[in-house]
Amino acid sequence: MSINATTSLVLITEIKLENFRCYEYIELPIKSGVTLIYGENGSGKSSIIEALYFSISGKSFRVTDTNAVIRKNLKQTQTFITFSNGSGVKITKKLNEKSKIIQTKDKKTLSYSQLVTNYPSCLIENKEFFFTTSSPEEKRSFLNKTLFYVEQNSKKTLNELKKILYQRSACLKNRDLAQLPYWDSKLILLEPLITENNLNLVQSINEMLKNSNLSNHFSIKNPWLKDLNIQYSHGYDKNQSFSSILQQNMEKDMILKRTTAGPHRRTFDLLINNKSAYEILSRGQQKIASIMLHLLQRELIKIHTEVEPIVLMDDISSELDNDNANLMLKYLLNNNIQTIMTSIENKRFLDEKDLTMFYVEQIGDKSNVK
Repeated sequence: MSINATTSLVLITEIKLENFRCYEYIELPIKSGVTLIYGENGSGKSSIIEALYFSISGKSFRVTDTNAVIRKNLKQTQTFITFSNGSGVKITKKLNEKSKIIQTKDKKTLSYSQLVTNYPSCLIENKEFFFTTSSPEEKRSFLNKTLFYVEQNSKKTLNELKKILYQRSACLKNRDLAQLPYWDSKLILLEPLITENNLNLVQSINEMLKNSNLSNHFSIKNPWLKDLNIQYSHGYDKNQSFSSILQQNMEKDMILKRTTAGPHRRTFDLLINNKSAYEILSRGQQKIASIMLHLLQRELIKIHTEVEPIVLMDDISSELDNDNANLMLKYLLNNNIQTIMTSIENKRFLDEKDLTMFYVEQIGDKSNVK
């Protein structure tokens, strides 16, 4: 995707939910700036963030099976989201059926890929708060999402990787030694492109960690951030050729019936002065580091597209001290970043007068927003 000198600011102005999770029906106006949704644990706060994410991606960050977002004992849910440019999206999810995504303005059907391309978002939620302890799969998901917007052919490349791995696994399961070299050659040809794309991305993030408005802002109270960097792991021993790794692992791959090393196993580690950030940083500092990476992801998406990604942040208050919570809030407000976030409390934010706030409570099996 090409880099644009200016970006388009498209804001969410309203979301409507019908039978989504614990909500029977709500209409929630969303203003520019920062919206805080607060309430007790289990009240339904996260379900609003999930609904917003579902409305601009067609997916849930909490579950793989989106049947779970349908209100209990019912057969379908609908979400309606409206934007400041007059566009909107309606998603209908029926039980055991694929979601139907419609642009409300022209009644055009959208694919998942078109939806996330048109309405990029930056999601910061509990599973990804701590990149110091995240699984390799979660770290790869972060890399893949960023590359989707930054590298034009990344989706095509990853789909090709998936196809090759599927065919190679079939050869391993069937002990088809005649076809295996063909798929090995395909994988060996594709690996340098995937590695190059990921290395370029990691280099960009590391440069921004050292010198960007975002890192400079957060370094005021967190000087250690200037020593933070990402170390990329290729998914195999980079000191050997990938072709030799495949040969060495042949017997093991045959036994396990899968490809045990390669770009599909790539990941990264967070380091402070070449030492594990997990061992050096407190839990609160680890959370700040992870929030930084997500906001840097947002900056990269903004640079490479024409749209300013919306920030969705679930459970911001846990393990984040007041100074850093307000430092983050100041950055979001000063940079006019539309953000919808949840917290169990609303009193810890110094600039709460600048926030739009909603209180969520659950009565019986239904949640309400005030």
